[in-house]
Amino acid sequence: MSTLRIRSAKPADLPAVEAIENRCFSASRRSSLRALKHSLHSPVQSVWVAVGRIDGQRQIAGVMILYHHRLSVRIFSLAVLPAFRGSGVGRRLVQRAVALSRKTGRTSVTLEADRRNKVLTAWYEQFGFETYRILKDYYSPGRHAVRMRLILPKGRSRGCSQLDHSE
Repeated sequence: MSTLRIRSAKPADLPAVEAIENRCFSASRRSSLRALKHSLHSPVQSVWVAVGRIDGQRQIAGVMILYHHRLSVRIFSLAVLPAFRGSGVGRRLVQRAVALSRKTGRTSVTLEADRRNKVLTAWYEQFGFETYRILKDYYSPGRHAVRMRLILPKGRSRGCSQLDHSE
């Protein structure tokens, strides 16, 4: 998708972000409106949106919520509208998380995924993520998750005290 733009979410994006959460996640897995508002204003989280075009109309195609820890960035949530799946939106969002992690001196990117969703875990493995822990009953009794991690090579990077919300 050549016209895709990844940018930091703005408060005005909240209705679209909430709509994507509602469309892409079951009720037990989606973030509440209150949690989404908090994420937009948190000093340790960032919300990124992928803006694309469908039928000539510009719209938010995907959303990613990141938690910025001292040594790592955690992909807390990544959702892409069905109309945009397979067009590279998710890939570009993950690439943004990795680039931001490197730029701010983090040593890894982590995430949790449903252990039963082999397609999703294989997709993350394409980026170099590896499963390093099973989280029993993470989603509900009997619904386990895997914690996955991408170790970033050491190299020159900036300090990690500031979040970069620019494109």
